[in-house]
Amino acid sequence: MKKLKLTKLTALLAALTLVFASCSNGTDDYSKPEETKQRPEPTEQGLGALQSLKAVEGFEHVYTVEYDGDYLLDDVISSNLKTSNELVNYLSTHIQSWKLAKESGIPLTINVSGAGCCSIAASNAGNAGGKIFGRNFDYPNGTAMILHTMPYKGYESVSTSYPYFVTGNLWWEPADNIVDDAISLGLIYAPLDGLNEKGLYMSILQLDNEETNQTDSNKNDVQTTVAVRYILDNADSVDAALEILRGFNMHNVFNTAYHYAIADNTGKSVVVEYINNEMKVKENVKVVTNHYLTDNVAKPLTNASPNSLTRYNAAYNAGEAVDWNMTPEQMRDALKAAKAIHDPLDNSFVSIWSAVFEPAAKKVTYYFREDYTKYVEVTF
Repeated sequence: MKKLKLTKLTALLAALTLVFASCSNGTDDYSKPEETKQRPEPTEQGLGALQSLKAVEGFEHVYTVEYDGDYLLDDVISSNLKTSNELVNYLSTHIQSWKLAKESGIPLTINVSGAGCCSIAASNAGNAGGKIFGRNFDYPNGTAMILHTMPYKGYESVSTSYPYFVTGNLWWEPADNIVDDAISLGLIYAPLDGLNEKGLYMSILQLDNEETNQTDSNKNDVQTTVAVRYILDNADSVDAALEILRGFNMHNVFNTAYHYAIADNTGKSVVVEYINNEMKVKENVKVVTNHYLTDNVAKPLTNASPNSLTRYNAAYNAGEAVDWNMTPEQMRDALKAAKAIHDPLDNSFVSIWSAVFEPAAKKVTYYFREDYTKYVEVTF
């Protein structure tokens, strides 16, 4: 595995390049990729990843971590874990690094709530061609983490997560201590957006307080963000992702609803929502924010919040202005137009990251905390 390389280009531009060889053995159907790596011994799980935990030069409170090996994803799925507490207890029992954290009395949790975000899908008018996707993650300002995962079976991917949801600390930072830092590895199970080597993009966006708890006894139980991890690892297309989701009982990672924006380089883009515990899919979706989009009576568009509609309209108008053929710079500007709406009395709620995904180039470009003058490039 090649390690992360940091390249500082100018005073206003920093680029992080992840260069690594493809290690998947994908198939043309929707089955899981074949096993191609030896399963690590339990004592190694998670510990090696901590050696790759690094700060991104030129950006405060932005870190990267690489995970090459087994993080027990199949076992988590087959264990039918319905709540975040069940997931934490499982990881604390089976992942060596989490065992150490638990034994040392470090609080472990996974809690995803309160986010207001945006996702955009268009054609790429830049040099890479194909499609292009954009994503804002809006939340009270805090640390961001870029994850590079290479599962022992499955697809390589780059995803983004928010350490606060696992650590409970908005400005979490590494302590150069294996016990203290081990908690960050829970972010593997809390990806909020990502792109895999097959060009499959997925992001999660919050909705209202309706909980989702499906109960089909013939399906495995899965939580919101665990589903994102599983799909990034195993789906090579939107159709494959939908088939995977239809095979799960979905449960909220926290007591609120979410929807998924999913797209691939063929141009297919959908939003997946859960209403009254039923999975709904709306196709040809270009913009997703934080209101329901599927055709239904229970959640009419008139119930959408002004905040969500304002950001939705800003992103949609930016796409319409160029007939949905957007260069990476135009996608960046669309995300800037749709960024977090600040409370005049509290400026802590920001677009912590804006990400431009180019599947044909296998590249993600990140902008942090609404500073669009410098960026981090991740290629694979």
